[in-house]
Amino acid sequence: MVAAAALLLFQSMSESSWLDNYNWLQPIGEGGMGSVYLAEDKRNGNAPCVIKQIKYEYKDLASQAEMIKVCQREADLLRKLNHRGIVKFLDDHYSVEGLYVVMEYIPGSNLEGVMNKEGPLDSETVVRIGLQCCDVLEYLHSAEPPIIYRDLKPSNLMLRPDGLVVFIDFGIARDFEPKGPATRVVTSGYSPPEQYFGKPEPRGDLYSLGATMHHLLTGVRPKPLTACHPAALNSGVLPALDALIFQMTSHDKDERPPSARAVQYELFRIYQSLHPDFEIPDLGIEEEFEEEERERREELRTEVRLRRMRNPRGTSSQKRLQSEDDDDTEAGGVAGLFARFKDWVNNITGRQ
Repeated sequence: MVAAAALLLFQSMSESSWLDNYNWLQPIGEGGMGSVYLAEDKRNGNAPCVIKQIKYEYKDLASQAEMIKVCQREADLLRKLNHRGIVKFLDDHYSVEGLYVVMEYIPGSNLEGVMNKEGPLDSETVVRIGLQCCDVLEYLHSAEPPIIYRDLKPSNLMLRPDGLVVFIDFGIARDFEPKGPATRVVTSGYSPPEQYFGKPEPRGDLYSLGATMHHLLTGVRPKPLTACHPAALNSGVLPALDALIFQMTSHDKDERPPSARAVQYELFRIYQSLHPDFEIPDLGIEEEFEEEERERREELRTEVRLRRMRNPRGTSSQKRLQSEDDDDTEAGGVAGLFARFKDWVNNITGRQ
């Protein structure tokens, strides 16, 4: 009894000392398990940071231990990742009051907030967002063992003022174990069919990316377990982009593109169709696109065209595309955040 009381006192003092390392400014989000705060790190020149506080929902020690395990896994995962498109882990702390995970502060808004404010995004903007997401997914899927994000959706993607897209929530990300069990954590509309059965795999992230791009193009949350055709709701969506999203959200994972890099290559091809002078970076996979794969993509485009003929009343919020590349000019709205897109492309093979 005395030992238990001493332990609680020690943990309480330890927490107080740890909390004093930060200036707590204001809450910036609420979730089912806790709160998110904007703070300043006193040990680092009052640099801004974000602290996720997770309170214990259960009184029994077994449940608390399981929650600590989940949060420790997120912290351990973020600690070993180093990519400009992934939020940086800074610190963590565990106490009798709850769990704390400290991450870098990402200025800007998440894509759900951007879309709610500005409405559906145009095809070119979504292509640029998709390209950056593919770069992050390729980085995760190339890890040893591969890391599956499992929670790709607009609210988990921050858009910085300089146009950089950053993945911010790794709470349910996990290492890929082909024969291992997995928790059945899903987000309706974004999660692939196999995730509902506790069998996530890397191509499931491609499904989620396709569903996310559908949402960004239409402003409409995708239907669960349904292949997406954004052009049916927004006739301004480029046919090639519509066909790619349809392929990415196939119910059969084997019908999806084989990798994030393959999706990225297709997105670069779409971007090149808008800007003929653009040179696609060498991704080292061009030889993988054999005639059979090209024929399958053409079949998908044909199916999309037939669907559009049967449903020609899609509403268009597509912004008029400029005839010249405006990467080095200033523009209003979301499109203006991508003025440095060429710089991003030039550094795509040199991850930061």
